[in-house]
Amino acid sequence: MSRKKSVSLRIPLMSAFRAGAEAKDARKAVDLRDEAGERVLAGRLVTGRAAISESRLRSELSRDLSTLLNTVNLESSFDLGPNEAVRRSILNYGLPDIAHRTIDEAGIENIDQEIKDALLLFEPRLVRHSLHVERDKSIAVHELAVRFIVRADMVADPVNVPVEFFAEMQAGSGKIMVSRL
Repeated sequence: MSRKKSVSLRIPLMSAFRAGAEAKDARKAVDLRDEAGERVLAGRLVTGRAAISESRLRSELSRDLSTLLNTVNLESSFDLGPNEAVRRSILNYGLPDIAHRTIDEAGIENIDQEIKDALLLFEPRLVRHSLHVERDKSIAVHELAVRFIVRADMVADPVNVPVEFFAEMQAGSGKIMVSRL
């Protein structure tokens, strides 16, 4: 299905919080009243009913994915043993520590599945059954980077938005760069 880039989508709830944080207005007193004396919601709170562009949705998703993929989860430091509830909770947000892995085949063989597991668990904007993560074999190991191609549909209203991006792991630092979202 082909879609124009100018399609307006319903704004996600998180955008209201981001708008407030960007404006740094959480501590400003807002007491707007109408003619009847009823309290009027501040402009940024009403934006929840507004539309958002596809490019803004992609930008917000890219920022959150970068945070998720560059956060080391709790299980990397502590044995969670039989604590499945903790393993699947926000306490274990992020990926296993990949900074000390080698980039040879043995060192990176499970990273694609680890990325997929983290996205399934902590990124609700991606449609579960549409998520595919695969290693990009066009990047040679001697380039000291490993790239993964991630494809999914992002939940949006009125239509889901197909997304494809690269998650490129830099050897040595273990940092993952999210690009081309």
